[in-house]
Amino acid sequence: MKEEQLDINNIGQYINTIQCCDCLEGMRRLPDKCVDLVVTSPPYNLKNSTGNGMKDGRGGKWSNAALINGYATYDDNMPYDEYCKWQKECLAEMYRLIKDDGAIFS
Repeated sequence: MKEEQLDINNIGQYINTIQCCDCLEGMRRLPDKCVDLVVTSPPYNLKNSTGNGMKDGRGGKWSNAALINGYATYDDNMPYDEYCKWQKECLAEMYRLIKDDGAIFS
Protein backbone atom coordinates (compact mmCIF):
# COMPACT_ATOMS: atom_id res chain seq x y z
CA MET A 1 0.00 0.00 0.00
CA LYS A 2 1.41 3.39 -0.97
CA GLU A 3 1.67 5.92 1.86
CA GLU A 4 -0.21 9.20 1.50
CA GLN A 5 1.78 12.40 1.27
CA LEU A 6 1.27 14.67 4.24
CA ASP A 7 -0.63 17.91 3.88
CA ILE A 8 1.87 20.77 4.17
CA ASN A 9 -0.72 22.68 6.24
CA ASN A 10 -0.77 19.82 8.76
CA ILE A 11 3.00 19.25 8.97
CA GLY A 12 3.11 20.81 12.46
CA GLN A 13 1.99 17.57 14.08
CA TYR A 14 5.35 16.06 13.08
CA ILE A 15 7.60 18.85 14.39
CA ASN A 16 9.80 17.70 17.29
CA THR A 17 8.51 14.14 17.13
CA ILE A 18 10.16 10.82 16.48
CA GLN A 19 8.70 8.70 13.71
CA CYS A 20 9.40 4.99 13.99
CA CYS A 21 9.18 3.71 10.42
CA ASP A 22 11.21 2.67 7.42
CA CYS A 23 13.17 5.79 6.47
CA LEU A 24 12.15 5.72 2.80
CA GLU A 25 8.47 5.18 3.58
CA GLY A 26 8.56 8.00 6.12
CA MET A 27 10.34 10.43 3.83
CA ARG A 28 7.99 9.66 0.95
CA ARG A 29 5.05 10.81 3.10
CA LEU A 30 6.52 14.28 3.52
CA PRO A 31 5.99 17.19 1.11
CA ASP A 32 8.81 18.73 -0.93
CA LYS A 33 11.15 21.23 0.74
CA CYS A 34 9.73 20.83 4.26
CA VAL A 35 12.93 19.98 6.15
CA ASP A 36 15.54 22.43 7.43
CA LEU A 37 18.17 19.91 8.46
CA VAL A 38 18.90 16.21 7.93
CA VAL A 39 21.35 14.51 10.30
CA THR A 40 21.82 10.87 9.46
CA SER A 41 24.09 7.98 10.29
CA PRO A 42 23.21 5.28 7.79
CA PRO A 43 24.41 1.71 8.13
CA TYR A 44 27.69 1.40 6.25
CA ASN A 45 27.25 -2.20 5.08
CA LEU A 46 30.45 -3.15 6.89
CA LYS A 47 29.90 -6.89 6.63
CA ASN A 48 29.77 -6.61 2.85
CA SER A 49 31.91 -3.57 2.09
CA THR A 50 34.50 -3.19 -0.63
CA GLY A 51 37.01 -2.21 2.08
CA ASN A 52 36.49 -5.54 3.94
CA GLY A 53 35.38 -3.76 7.12
CA MET A 54 33.96 -6.95 8.67
CA LYS A 55 33.57 -9.19 5.65
CA ASP A 56 36.16 -11.75 6.73
CA GLY A 57 34.74 -12.06 10.26
CA ARG A 58 37.66 -10.51 12.15
CA GLY A 59 36.05 -7.09 12.44
CA GLY A 60 39.25 -5.05 12.27
CA LYS A 61 38.86 -1.87 14.29
CA TRP A 62 35.24 -2.92 14.94
CA SER A 63 36.16 -6.28 16.50
CA ASN A 64 34.56 -5.33 19.84
CA ALA A 65 31.56 -3.52 18.36
CA ALA A 66 28.05 -4.86 18.84
CA LEU A 67 27.71 -4.82 15.05
CA ILE A 68 30.04 -7.81 14.69
CA ASN A 69 27.11 -10.00 15.82
CA GLY A 70 24.51 -7.96 13.94
CA TYR A 71 21.85 -5.68 15.34
CA ALA A 72 18.45 -6.85 16.52
CA THR A 73 16.80 -6.29 13.15
CA TYR A 74 19.65 -5.45 10.76
CA ASP A 75 22.88 -7.32 10.10
CA ASP A 76 24.62 -4.69 7.90
CA ASN A 77 25.22 -7.17 5.09
CA MET A 78 23.23 -6.15 2.00
CA PRO A 79 24.37 -7.18 -1.47
CA TYR A 80 26.53 -4.31 -2.75
CA ASP A 81 24.28 -3.32 -5.69
CA GLU A 82 21.18 -3.37 -3.47
CA TYR A 83 22.94 -1.25 -0.82
CA CYS A 84 24.02 1.35 -3.41
CA LYS A 85 20.50 1.52 -4.87
CA TRP A 86 18.98 1.96 -1.40
CA GLN A 87 21.44 4.72 -0.44
CA LYS A 88 20.78 6.58 -3.72
CA GLU A 89 17.02 6.39 -3.07
CA CYS A 90 17.52 7.75 0.46
CA LEU A 91 19.70 10.61 -0.77
CA ALA A 92 17.21 11.48 -3.52
CA GLU A 93 14.43 11.71 -0.93
CA MET A 94 16.57 13.83 1.40
CA TYR A 95 17.41 16.16 -1.48
CA ARG A 96 13.72 16.46 -2.37
CA LEU A 97 12.78 17.24 1.25
CA ILE A 98 15.53 19.72 2.12
CA LYS A 99 14.71 23.41 1.85
CA ASP A 100 16.84 25.54 -0.47
CA ASP A 101 18.74 26.94 2.52
CA GLY A 102 18.84 23.61 4.39
CA ALA A 103 21.69 21.15 4.99
CA ILE A 104 22.33 17.41 5.03
CA PHE A 105 24.95 15.95 7.39
CA SER A 106 25.91 12.31 7.31
